[in-house]
Amino acid sequence: MKSQEITFRKATTDDVETLAHLRTAFLKEIQPLETRQIDDETLYASLKNYFLESLGNDTFAAWLAESKGQVIATSGLCFFQIVPGYTLQTGKIAYILNIYTLPEWRGKGIGKQIFEYILEEAKQRGYQRISLHATSDGQPIYEKFGFRLTTDEMELRL
Repeated sequence: MKSQEITFRKATTDDVETLAHLRTAFLKEIQPLETRQIDDETLYASLKNYFLESLGNDTFAAWLAESKGQVIATSGLCFFQIVPGYTLQTGKIAYILNIYTLPEWRGKGIGKQIFEYILEEAKQRGYQRISLHATSDGQPIYEKFGFRLTTDEMELRL
């Protein structure tokens, strides 16, 4: 099979529909049907609104992987601030979510590479704490990046 070129880029507000579509696909994979409290259309509309606003005001960043013009993987990074404390002087926290690769593209290192892009984004913005919620499949991968298990999430202190 011929190798296909994969490119990576930061998402813009032009990518809102794609981000909403991939987030919906991700949630359908990991969230049991009986726990869903809204329908797909309501979720999709809410996601589009969120991405439009948060990408516009720079409180969310995402990186995309593409092959032949099709987005094949995505990531998400929320930025927020809590009251500073002894262990976090700035109170700035980045939260990773939605690392998602289309099923047919998995196992090729794309998710790892996109993960590296969002880690670098957080570092460049001066964030010293990054948190995420890991699936059982994802936990060993995140541990390789230095994340450690906390009560119910993992975090990386830079």
